[in-house]
Amino acid sequence: MTAITELMTQFSSRERPIGTLLSADVLLALVEAATRKYIGYAALASQAWVITETTDLTTGEWALIKPLFLLYVERENAIYLESTRGLGLEVYGRSVAEVMADITDYEQNLGHLAFCRPIITI
Repeated sequence: MTAITELMTQFSSRERPIGTLLSADVLLALVEAATRKYIGYAALASQAWVITETTDLTTGEWALIKPLFLLYVERENAIYLESTRGLGLEVYGRSVAEVMADITDYEQNLGHLAFCRPIITI
């Protein structure tokens, strides 16, 4: 298991060292929000119900939480970028509305993705 802060450090330093306008606090809040959405459908292996920066996630849990987290990051970046239009700056990437559509789709499917029923044989 890996703590959320370690996953954020890896994301910020290795996966997306540039191009993200968001601070570490905002990234942490986004991963916590994605994790809270996940535990609405499945319990964490660490049995944590209160999500903090020290909450541990398994590789399988992170595999389902990370895509939602990435969509949340993209949405926040788009909000920041779209707010600069008034200053005459060129906006890059998808619009907030486009990202929100993908977030809605993923959140609707998360229950199916997180569903797990142990197999019992007799």
